Amino acid sequence: MRKLALVVVAALTIAACGGEEESGGTAGGGGGEKKTAIYVSTNPLGTNQFLNLIADGAKAGGEQCGVEVKVVQSNDPNQLATNLRAAAQAKPDLIIANSFDSVQTIEQLAKQNADQKWALVDATIENTPNLRGILFKENEGMYLIGAAYALLAKDGAGDFPASKSVGFVGAIDNALVRRWYAGMEQGVKDTAPELEVLQGWGNSYTDPATSKELALSQAQKGAKYIAAVAAAGNSGVFEAAAERDFYTSGVDVDERPKDPDHIILSMVKRSDQAVQQAVCDVGKDTFKGGDVALGVKDNAVGPDFLTLPELEIPSRLPQDVQDELKALKDRIVSGEITVKQ
Repeated sequence: MRKLALVVVAALTIAACGGEEESGGTAGGGGGEKKTAIYVSTNPLGTNQFLNLIADGAKAGGEQCGVEVKVVQSNDPNQLATNLRAAAQAKPDLIIANSFDSVQTIEQLAKQNADQKWALVDATIENTPNLRGILFKENEGMYLIGAAYALLAKDGAGDFPASKSVGFVGAIDNALVRRWYAGMEQGVKDTAPELEVLQGWGNSYTDPATSKELALSQAQKGAKYIAAVAAAGNSGVFEAAAERDFYTSGVDVDERPKDPDHIILSMVKRSDQAVQQAVCDVGKDTFKGGDVALGVKDNAVGPDFLTLPELEIPSRLPQDVQDELKALKDRIVSGEITVKQ
């Protein structure tokens, strides 16, 4: 019970710093002391589906493999660092974090306690053997989104209009989001080289207003297909799509149900499954550090209809477009197509 007591103490400390704490899964387990895990998010969960996925995956792993899971939300970088330190002081069996904002603090904490296990989504730290860097080949999934847009835009298909350009709205111009853009651009150009690819970049993962203005600008230039890669800012692109009647796509989860008339694709990213696996590995005493890079071959990224086992709504894409995307996915898996980063 010592570890659980420490977790409770840490949760109170974190709450005092302004973070929000909520319980995760508690089922499972056989005898012995229950394992513990804490997820410290970089921002509040709310409308950020990427963070929600990680939290959901951690809780699912807890339920499946008998690990007590706590979720702690941070409001800013300073609070994130404080929350990570409090989590480390609690000495759980696993601490889960995400993204580059967590790296500096984790690097310091890992040196202070070499036995602490970490799972870090979308980033990694060299020379940290007890850390699992969970990375994704988003460029591979976005290649297929770009190819889909190009197949629709180059000649039009059914109710989908032809277009001389397609667009991309990114949350922030950094290496991670650039990887999404690089894959999409290659997918477009490999499929229809004559199409122009417009790009726009915001300054935050939580800025729908800027994302909307960028999307409206690209629609004004003639783009009838604009990819939304702005995290919580995607809602701004979706608003623009409804106002200007262009087609768009979501990220991380299947966002099509939000507006099936305009959101025709989602580039699904299975952060939930990867985190669930990490938590279960801790529960089973099989956790190992080191980096994992998950792509279309692992069914970890890609268009909704090619990646998810079940869809809330069926795909609106013409069947011949779906068939071509399936063939392109197979060529990526086989290595015939190499997607740049």
